[in-house]
Amino acid sequence: MTINKKFLLLPLVLLLAGPAAAQQQLTLTWDEARRLAVEHNPAVKAARASMEQAGYDYLAVSGLNYFIGYKPDLNVSRGLSGRGDITTKPAATTWNAGISVSETLLNFNTASGVKTSRIAKEKAVADYLDRSASARQTLAGAFVDLLFAQKRIEVQKKILNMRVENAKLIKLKYESGMESRGNALYTGALAENAAVSVKKAERQLTIAQRSLLQAIGLEGDISSVTAKGDISVPAFALDEARVNQALEKSPGIVSAKKTLEAAKERTNAAGNSAYPTLSASQSYGWSDVNDFPQRAGWSLGLRLDIPLFSGGPTTYFNKLSAAKKALAAAEENFKAERIALTTSLRSGYDDFLSASETALASVSLSKANDERYKEAQIKYMAGNISFIDLENVEQNFVDSDLNQLDLARAAYSRKLALEQQLGVGVEE
Repeated sequence: MTINKKFLLLPLVLLLAGPAAAQQQLTLTWDEARRLAVEHNPAVKAARASMEQAGYDYLAVSGLNYFIGYKPDLNVSRGLSGRGDITTKPAATTWNAGISVSETLLNFNTASGVKTSRIAKEKAVADYLDRSASARQTLAGAFVDLLFAQKRIEVQKKILNMRVENAKLIKLKYESGMESRGNALYTGALAENAAVSVKKAERQLTIAQRSLLQAIGLEGDISSVTAKGDISVPAFALDEARVNQALEKSPGIVSAKKTLEAAKERTNAAGNSAYPTLSASQSYGWSDVNDFPQRAGWSLGLRLDIPLFSGGPTTYFNKLSAAKKALAAAEENFKAERIALTTSLRSGYDDFLSASETALASVSLSKANDERYKEAQIKYMAGNISFIDLENVEQNFVDSDLNQLDLARAAYSRKLALEQQLGVGVEE
């Protein structure tokens, strides 16, 4: 994925350039936060490094080894040796130089090792995508938490203003003899509690800002971070085609599949240990008493090794049996992963639908309670309803506003969990 470096420059300067810059207001959209996380999230960077390491490990053992187990070793030598005894004056010296090549011509375990390395590389890619999906869920959760924390402060301040105005009104009515002292004290206490709720919401905002910076992988002044986005009830669709696609391509399933393939290859390797190996060696060299030796010589050899009782007469059979049992376990674990993912996706989608439908219904309820409260205020001032009736309507209005935030946040949580299981990464 190509990332616009200029795009990332301003946020980084604001966060990392120093105390003065850190006081600047940093506003992030979801795409901006996601792109920063791709570059700076430690978990994503570590997983990416592990994936790249597996790629280099594979390149180190691949090539012709994959086909025939060909593994040449080339050496060049240049040396000086001396020998003599107490009667030899001076000691006899010999100069030598040479080049030698040795190679394994046929070794089934070498080819098996290359296949195992390839499988490990492919599994590392799946593990990286799985870690990326997990990091995305954490990042998106922190981003949405900040959005809702910002909105909650607005709601709590609106409630505080309403409680303060009501307290003033009831106090005036009490002082004029039109309301009871208890009701005046009660509305005053509600205003005090609303002020505490605002302070609590502000602290939750600070916590959400810290969490977002942590999920991105940055350090900075937490008070400078603001999330920009929509907090309406999210939309999400999951059909059987997408479930079936996830059963083949989701990172968790691919990783489990590669674990199964590795178990199969270890079983093959255990069987290959009974096969012979063939190697060859060649050398050409010079030796003489002079610095530039003139006498040349060569050698050529082939070697066939046939294992009979390597490690004991029962070692081969026991290792092969153990590998087959490990393969059987890996097959069952792979089946369990598929069943678990299918169940989790379908049940999770049902949970999401319930949460989103409830949240959407609560929007209408919140609007209705808002209208009812306005009407109740008019009726109360006209003396048509009691203070208790007004307070009941007011509390319903307050509860519906706060519940709407919680219900919408719950729908987001279920959506993010589904996206993680589907393997949606932080790059997407």
